[in-house]
Amino acid sequence: MAAVDIYVLNGDLQQIGVIDTYESLIWANRYLEVGDCELYLPATCEALDILKKGNYLMRLDDEMVCRIEKIEIDTSVTNGNYLIVTGYDVKKILSQRVIWSQTNVDGNVEDYIRNLVYKSLVAPALYGRQIKNASGRANFFLGDRFGFTDVITQQVSYASVEEKIQELCTTYGWGYKVIVDIGNFYFCLYTGTDRSDSVIFSREYENLAETSYIEDSSNLANVALVAGEGEGSARARNVSGYAEGLDRYEIYVDARDISKTITWEELITMYPRATSGGQGYIVNSGGVITYRMGYINIPIVDSDQLTQLKINYPDGEEIYIGGIHYYRTYDPIIADLETASPASGDPVILRPLIYEIYLLNRGYEKLAEYGHVISFEGTVDPNITFEYKKDYFLGDLVRVENEYEISKKARIVEVIETFDVNGYTVQPKFEYMEVNTNG
Repeated sequence: MAAVDIYVLNGDLQQIGVIDTYESLIWANRYLEVGDCELYLPATCEALDILKKGNYLMRLDDEMVCRIEKIEIDTSVTNGNYLIVTGYDVKKILSQRVIWSQTNVDGNVEDYIRNLVYKSLVAPALYGRQIKNASGRANFFLGDRFGFTDVITQQVSYASVEEKIQELCTTYGWGYKVIVDIGNFYFCLYTGTDRSDSVIFSREYENLAETSYIEDSSNLANVALVAGEGEGSARARNVSGYAEGLDRYEIYVDARDISKTITWEELITMYPRATSGGQGYIVNSGGVITYRMGYINIPIVDSDQLTQLKINYPDGEEIYIGGIHYYRTYDPIIADLETASPASGDPVILRPLIYEIYLLNRGYEKLAEYGHVISFEGTVDPNITFEYKKDYFLGDLVRVENEYEISKKARIVEVIETFDVNGYTVQPKFEYMEVNTNG
């Protein structure tokens, strides 16, 4: 049987065959994590000739493309010989690279993520790190920007590119994907559409069958003690988050990899000089050489950070740019220099104002991995009310209700499609964005 054709691509992403007969296909696409697929079909010489490790499986009606990584052959005198082919979403390619050197950012998060991908896979300094097809041609590129406006101040060293992207996407509620088009890979960030007012899954509407509802508070954390450079009591520290009493759950974050020392080139890339259209300038006062800014906008992440900033920099002011809350402090010293005429690779030492922001953001990024988990999985009847890829899509926000009057706005973070002898089933997994218990 086959309800959807599976196209097989070679290492150059060129079509070499079509699988139109199989026993079953499980196609699991995920918003944030890596998706996968499993194809179960009779073992024939024709199938074995094209279903090889490193080739790709794709559907014309879905953006996910899977690279074949595992092939099993089951033999049976009674039932015959069958192939089990397992593939993984090609965005798993991002897990094959680490952030090769220290990177610093003070700006747009989407641009930061795209820059990580660009330097690790698209056009890295080391030629061997570039993603190429079987013929040796570069074929991994950046897709269109989505247009996110969120900003961050951060430093990262030697982390997995995939893990870093997942951490940031978890923090901001984004998804990411790698699509295939005309023989190339394209990396994109995205978010779904809020359809919670029009797309509702419930027993009342008879479009939600088996359900599984879980609330889990065993992995909570809302306050992070972040420790940076230094030893003992002299070690740099900051605190992310706030809660009191029994509602306070603390974690420790070792951020020793965050360095106060960066290069002059990195500093002026983040904080350009006035002579280059920015606000930075060098001050030499009695042989003490520093780098100052006309002003600096510090993103506000919580009220406690804002209170501390007002204490440390009382002449500052709160402002909003593009709907984002900042605290603007004027004429701050942000780094110490060794010379009044630094070269691009010369070291500079960040002042606490900037370094503590690095620590603060690392803490909030780690806290995003903890929380009160509320998950809801259900099997959706594909023939009633709403149709997947027509009325709703992976990443969308919908509303889910069960018979216990639990109604929640939820993001679709996973969709498992199954094609087999029993027909076609769709099983979405919902991650809750808000809680609203009726009654």
